[in-house]
Amino acid sequence: MNYTLNVYGWSAEFIGKTITKEQTKQIEDLMVESETEDVTDIRYDVEEVIVMDIYDGDLLSINKPFKNANLFFEVLDENGQMILTFNIEDIENVYGDNSYGAFPTEENDVWFSVDEYKGGICSYEFESEEVPTIQDFKYTLSDVETPDDYWEIIDEIMFKGGILECNEPLDNNGKYSKVEIYKN
Repeated sequence: MNYTLNVYGWSAEFIGKTITKEQTKQIEDLMVESETEDVTDIRYDVEEVIVMDIYDGDLLSINKPFKNANLFFEVLDENGQMILTFNIEDIENVYGDNSYGAFPTEENDVWFSVDEYKGGICSYEFESEEVPTIQDFKYTLSDVETPDDYWEIIDEIMFKGGILECNEPLDNNGKYSKVEIYKN
């Protein structure tokens, strides 16, 4: 039988991109010209003025749920009937070893953006001969770290040991956006 796992809560898109010292200087000049001290205010101007794809993260480019009490799951059968609901505390963490980071080096700086969302996160489709139970689901915990911040995220959601792939993003609302340039 086919099933759908819908995930709701808070999530974020994290992008870490290596930039040159010259690009950093160009961004800082643009900030002065725009009369702002916050690079977030000019994030979209950077793409046009400096000709840099701000969404092409070579260090990281991920969209993951936060590990917090707001993370909620529902399982639907192939007829759209809800058969199971649970939250993140109800399922087991199988301790992943992925860690994401965005740190500058002596040679390069880092463009780092985080866009947080609340609401729908993702819909996963899977098959099972038996009706799913809470014990069938597990997750791996990971983190995103920068010189100034740290976030705990859910890296993977699993059903009976297999990693589920997101089939369709769900509707959500923007909650918070921030861009930082990290220099060494």
